Amino acid sequence: QWYQRRVRGQEQGSEQDLEDEILTTSRSLITFMIQRKRKLFGTPTQFEDRHVDAAKDAYIECTSFEDNTFDLHRKEHHFAVQNVMDTCEKACQTEWKKPRTALSQYVPRTLPPAQLEKINQSEELSTFVKSVCPRFKLALQQNEIMDVFADDYNDLIEVDGVFGNKADNNLKEYQSFTDLEFSKNKSIAQIDWHPSIKGIVAVAYTEKLKYDDRVDLSSRILMSPSLILIWGFSDPIHPQLVLEAPEDIYTFKFNPTDPNIVAAGCINGQVVMWDISQYEARLRNHKNTGARANKTRSDLFDVEYQRSPVVHYAAVSSIESSHKMAVMDLLWLPDTVEVARMGVPVENKTQASCQLVTVGIDGNVMFWDIRMQKPAGAAGLGGLGAPAKKEKETSKEKFSSIPATFAHLDLQWKPMNVVPLSKLTGPGLHPGVTISISQQLQIVKSKMQNLVSGNPPLIHRTNSSVSRQRPVEMEGVNTKFFAGTEDGYLIYTDWKAEKDPESGKLVSSKPVYAIPCHAGPVHCLLRNPFYNHIFMSVGGWSWSIWKEGESEILQTSRSNFKFTAACWSTTRPGVFYIGREDGNIDVWDLMDRSHEPSMSQNISSSAVTSIVPYRVSSKQVLLGVGDNFGTLHILEVPWSLRQASPNELTAMSSYFERECSRIDYYKDRDANREEKIVDSSPQIPTALETDEEEEERLKKSFNNYLTMEKEFLVKLGLRKEDDPVKLIH
Repeated sequence: QWYQRRVRGQEQGSEQDLEDEILTTSRSLITFMIQRKRKLFGTPTQFEDRHVDAAKDAYIECTSFEDNTFDLHRKEHHFAVQNVMDTCEKACQTEWKKPRTALSQYVPRTLPPAQLEKINQSEELSTFVKSVCPRFKLALQQNEIMDVFADDYNDLIEVDGVFGNKADNNLKEYQSFTDLEFSKNKSIAQIDWHPSIKGIVAVAYTEKLKYDDRVDLSSRILMSPSLILIWGFSDPIHPQLVLEAPEDIYTFKFNPTDPNIVAAGCINGQVVMWDISQYEARLRNHKNTGARANKTRSDLFDVEYQRSPVVHYAAVSSIESSHKMAVMDLLWLPDTVEVARMGVPVENKTQASCQLVTVGIDGNVMFWDIRMQKPAGAAGLGGLGAPAKKEKETSKEKFSSIPATFAHLDLQWKPMNVVPLSKLTGPGLHPGVTISISQQLQIVKSKMQNLVSGNPPLIHRTNSSVSRQRPVEMEGVNTKFFAGTEDGYLIYTDWKAEKDPESGKLVSSKPVYAIPCHAGPVHCLLRNPFYNHIFMSVGGWSWSIWKEGESEILQTSRSNFKFTAACWSTTRPGVFYIGREDGNIDVWDLMDRSHEPSMSQNISSSAVTSIVPYRVSSKQVLLGVGDNFGTLHILEVPWSLRQASPNELTAMSSYFERECSRIDYYKDRDANREEKIVDSSPQIPTALETDEEEEERLKKSFNNYLTMEKEFLVKLGLRKEDDPVKLIH
């Protein structure tokens, strides 16, 4: 009766929990039908043993494996966690060294001269010096033979405690990128690594056409898109982003302080910029395949899903004010210095790279500012321009996918300064190909701490206007730069304007010097990352190493193949890589040899067009190599080429100093020889000589010869100094 009363009582709610735990089928069951012929019913069955290898038709092995494409996500999971706080007692006691100012004052002990003389003549001092002198000499000899303060264990750790195989000296292909749609029948013009996100590399593709072919096929080229592809290591098939450009891109660079801004130079002379800030999350999550991580397996075969986002350019310069021919090189100025009107260097108070430099085939070097120019009478608007213009930009951004970050520059962007690469003799300009500014202005490391410290990124500071106040020139800034030309000249000039002594106006500076150094275009001007004053020029069939302010200190012999690309090593000061037109890369190690490359390795069957290094960590260095077929090769640098010896930096510095001293010696020697030749040259008579004057001159010359002959024989010991010389009178 109690049981019946308990069952018939009021429900407490636990039966619902029990029903939820009962396993029920949520989908229809799969039905299988097995059939057999009627005549086979009841037939006897005979079994036999067979080996697994012999039974290929009746044995299938199903081994377990990890499915990387498995994409089943757990929607709900019930679990319980019980946590008990553990208590522990810990103590730490340190002795605090409080800094304090301390001083000591003393008075030197002096002795009278008589007592000093007595001590110097004493027998005790003589005995002490005789006993100490041998040990003192031994210590000096030991210091000269070896460094007694060197830590041998530390040196062993630096050499052996690294990752990699020391016996392997070849460049290994880490990964390769190519796109059948965008990079087909195109060549790689330039490569640039993302400054802050590892595993992201951008590549510019151009048509492989000469000028005549480009004119003939202009209609097809107009229909073909000009693109920059941004690749991620997680997906070698589909690019992460596609940057669309109005014309073929020959050079581009990420902004070093705000990598969301990309600037590039076109073949028609215009300068283009993109704002990829809205795709930053996609680039940072490229290891998780970005948006593909949330897609099912069936979505991977969707054409719309596989298509990479296309980013339209945010601003393009005015074609009337741009270069008249192709832009060949581009550099961002650092965040510490900016160039005002007439090339005056001033302090950059925005702490962001807002200016860039371009060089073109038309022979001009142009300085560009991406900030908004302050219009006249807009002082009361906070430097943001007219309100109507701001509302127009906002509406444009609202109804368009193109961000309005650089709407104030689109089709109105003009250069601040133009520096022509004038010829030293005669009219005309040198066609520029590459440019190199002083290492004092280079950005060695991207200053991304501004984002962490709370400072807004550059894209939120570009709308700040340029001040119209008179700039205060910074002192100690080197405004001179190097430029390589298409006709093989190396030009050293100044971007700062100088005053014309005749008219008194500010005009562009003339080049300090222009040296014909290569038998072909100068493809690269690269500064050594370890020495500010050492740089390398590559062009034609040779390369040269220069010291700023002096002539070249090292030059290679003529090669059988043209050099097309080059780069310095980021970890070793004496190693650099040279790309050739036959697809090989020459590795030069000046610590090993300087007359020939230490290693030559084939990378592609076409010409190497670009080489850019990237240091992932202290244990891994990569090389981005582009070829004329449009394939991007990522090569891994071996241990021997990335691990520097403990004294390599000092040894290479001494090597460059010795080469400079050797060149100075040869210059002084040649100058002295020329002076001696000028002094010893016979005097040419200004008028016709008479017979008596000519005879007197010949006698004097012959007597000088007899005197020199006697001195020579005396030095050899064949004659005595007292022997007379029979002179002709």
